Amino acid sequence: MIKPHNTFPYAAAITLAILLLAACGRKNGNPAIGSADGSTEIYVTEGEAASTGIIGGADGPTAIYTADGTTAPDEGAAGTEGKLAAKGLELISRLSRLARSRQYLSLMTSSQPVLNEAAVIAAADYASPREIFVIDGACFKPDTTDFIASHIKDKAIRSTAAMINGLNGTQTLSAAAMLQTDDAFVCRGLDHTVIYLYAYDAAYSAMVSYKPCADGTVLAAASFVKFPSSGSAAVSRYVAETIASALGSTDITVRSIDIP
Repeated sequence: MIKPHNTFPYAAAITLAILLLAACGRKNGNPAIGSADGSTEIYVTEGEAASTGIIGGADGPTAIYTADGTTAPDEGAAGTEGKLAAKGLELISRLSRLARSRQYLSLMTSSQPVLNEAAVIAAADYASPREIFVIDGACFKPDTTDFIASHIKDKAIRSTAAMINGLNGTQTLSAAAMLQTDDAFVCRGLDHTVIYLYAYDAAYSAMVSYKPCADGTVLAAASFVKFPSSGSAAVSRYVAETIASALGSTDITVRSIDIP
């Protein structure tokens, strides 16, 4: 008697092929980004899930994500806020590591006054901020009808840290500039540029600007900032006043959020 062939591997291969085709051709209606250039997200409808035999298709839409920290498309306001706050702490940790790296500092400058200022930054502990503020407002939102005005506004918001450091002299500006770091990550809940201020019990605090781009990508830029006054409330007001002066608008909000 001839034994029947085992059809399971073949069926599994067909299902996988269909799933891969879906990934290549769909990502919320757009071409999917493959694993070669980042995380891959696959979103399917209930009907598509049922036709491809995806577990979960019977009880609603099923989304498949790679296990690299990618979040679902709709994170909600609280989820977005928490993700941005946590990303800022990650970037500030990088700033601190750069400030303590003799190898990095020796490559960046030979100016002893600037190195002395970097030593002041390096002496503090930036693991736990005293408070985190979100600085936002209606004036932060881009003007879609005027590219030049919108571009100037975005540049001014993202240059706030440099403007404040510049008021403290060239050594402060140079030290903070050479330590600045940035990163790109996925956060679909952000629709305009915002600033997060991390207040520390130290000579320097830190600021991170977040700018949304296409496909949920956000560009984050972090910098240490030296303020002429101390205290969380005074520092946050100073940032708001600096931005208001640059934008010519007082429609700015400052609010404290939970530390992740």
